[in-house]
Amino acid sequence: MSLSGALSNAMSGLTANARGTTVVSSNIANALNEHYGRRDLVLSANATQSSGGVNIAGVERSFDPILAHHKRHAIASHASATVAAKFGNDLEQLVGSVDTARSLSDRLTRLETALISAASDPSSETRLRNISHSAEAFSADLRAASHGIDTLRANADAQIATFVDALNSGLSQLEQLNSQIMIATHLGQDVHGLMDQRDATLDILSEIVPVRVVQRESGVVAIFTTQGRTLLDDTAATFSFVPSPTTMPHMTVANGLLSRLQIDGNEIDIPGSGRMTGGALEAQFLLRDKNAPAAQERLDAIAREAVELFGPGGPDPTLGPGDAGTFTDAGSAFLPTDQTGLAGRITLNSALAASSGEIWRWRDGINASVQGDVGESNLLLALRDQVVVPKLPASGILGDAPRGLVDHVQEMSNGAAATRVRSSEILDTASAQLNHARQAVAVDGVNTDQELQKLIELEKSYAANARVVQVVDDMLSELLKI
Repeated sequence: MSLSGALSNAMSGLTANARGTTVVSSNIANALNEHYGRRDLVLSANATQSSGGVNIAGVERSFDPILAHHKRHAIASHASATVAAKFGNDLEQLVGSVDTARSLSDRLTRLETALISAASDPSSETRLRNISHSAEAFSADLRAASHGIDTLRANADAQIATFVDALNSGLSQLEQLNSQIMIATHLGQDVHGLMDQRDATLDILSEIVPVRVVQRESGVVAIFTTQGRTLLDDTAATFSFVPSPTTMPHMTVANGLLSRLQIDGNEIDIPGSGRMTGGALEAQFLLRDKNAPAAQERLDAIAREAVELFGPGGPDPTLGPGDAGTFTDAGSAFLPTDQTGLAGRITLNSALAASSGEIWRWRDGINASVQGDVGESNLLLALRDQVVVPKLPASGILGDAPRGLVDHVQEMSNGAAATRVRSSEILDTASAQLNHARQAVAVDGVNTDQELQKLIELEKSYAANARVVQVVDDMLSELLKI
């Protein structure tokens, strides 16, 4: 081999060493970046030179589309499970568990205890006022739970609007990245950094709705939901949503008081036929339009039971049709056609309030004209029976079997606890699946030990090539001296 050939070989090796060091350095620097695709330097023999040498064929980006798809699906499932688990926890906090102080069940039990205590000494105004305090606390907790559900629905509605903005922003960014990648590929420029950005954006969108990515020959990608709705194919779909400034029990999508999601100006139902199943977006729609309203309906049905069991037709003989009973609908008599939102309006009759100067009405009846025998306890015992004696519920939401008011409250508390446990277990499973998916992707990611080993090999190769250059330089110097 000629000296020039040896020098050419060494120089090509030094060039490859320098590029390889750059690639390894980039890999190590981004070892903790989840969206970074490991780079590998691709070398080939230099067939254009008779003396040989090495060519830099390019830099490859490690990427497994199947593992990426599984990870994004796991991200969507985890985001959905997180929303459901938070709702389950929030609902249990609102109604309380059976054995929790100040829960609905505890408030009703305290009311029952106060009635029993007063019946044992009906002449005691202190005991009668204890009934008022317990009844006021029970109705206040019903209102607080109802208002809490309103807040959960309002938060879900606001979160949907936030997700819609994030979808539009993310899809617009992906459209721009597609364009930049296509131009850079045409010009022969490095597009790996742009691909990293694209993968990071896709992961963010996957939290909102699970996506399926289709790679085009030009290097761009088309984005669809897992059910086939097009999100990006050349141009991005445009989402729109009108958030509601407030959310109340009677407000639904069906009556037009809450908004549907729109894609390119067309309304779709989520959940339903919108082909947007999965992810945090659907979970928020489920919360706002299904799960929270279902809890509100049961709460309203319990409030109706309390109003009607202690109202006209109940144990108080002084009440007639149209009179307000022990519990009222915002101070007025309850109308059976106005059950929606009753839990947020239920109040104790002012005639029975602890501050009332006629607390004896607990003993003698709300509309009694005069105070009766201070030792009379029949009404107090009858009111207590309304709490525990099984009766057919007025609302079909509570079933069709005779049950006591306390049973209905305990059933709702137990149901909320079961929902919380079930959603928590689903979240644990989703978290484990997401961790497994991320680990599977990381296996093909940057291994710093391997990269450092490559760096050592590059150092040795650099030293060998540098030595060849030095030897050729020495030989040329000797020849020039001759």
